[in-house]
Amino acid sequence: MIVLLLASGCSREQAPAPAAAPLPAAVSANPMTAEEARRRAQDIESRRAAWRSAPGRLQLGDASSQFVAVYDAGVLRMIEERSEFGDYGSGTARYYLDTTGTLFLYDARDERTVTDPAGPGAREITELSMVFESDGRMVASRKTVDGRVQPVQAEEIDAAVSHLQALRQAARTP
Repeated sequence: MIVLLLASGCSREQAPAPAAAPLPAAVSANPMTAEEARRRAQDIESRRAAWRSAPGRLQLGDASSQFVAVYDAGVLRMIEERSEFGDYGSGTARYYLDTTGTLFLYDARDERTVTDPAGPGAREITELSMVFESDGRMVASRKTVDGRVQPVQAEEIDAAVSHLQALRQAARTP
């Protein structure tokens, strides 16, 4: 019986503890926080006077915008935009990019006419801030409409990213 116990004890191997699954290469173990993104944006703001600025215009449908693209050693680091939406209102946006030209922070504020028949002519203010990882994933956000927190919609993320691409193209056009 002792032999059986010893034999059974020897044949029992403990399974190794499961290893933590490695993160895919593009996913950061420590995504950027909103505070870190703000610090980086402030750094860009403090240096922008020494960098090259190029004004531009963009027309998309009824919306027109004027912008300033800011470059550090030929790399796009920031776009500051002022948009007019005709009778619907206006807005401002800032796109902050890292040293590789990749978006890490989007800040916008729109003042738009409310289309509610109960309150014709009323305006609402929407403020939206989104933090992005280098792989393009949004990792933090905040949206308010007239001071009330609202969820950020997938379309808003896509719209900000695609609008940045349109601004990049306009910035390249002489």
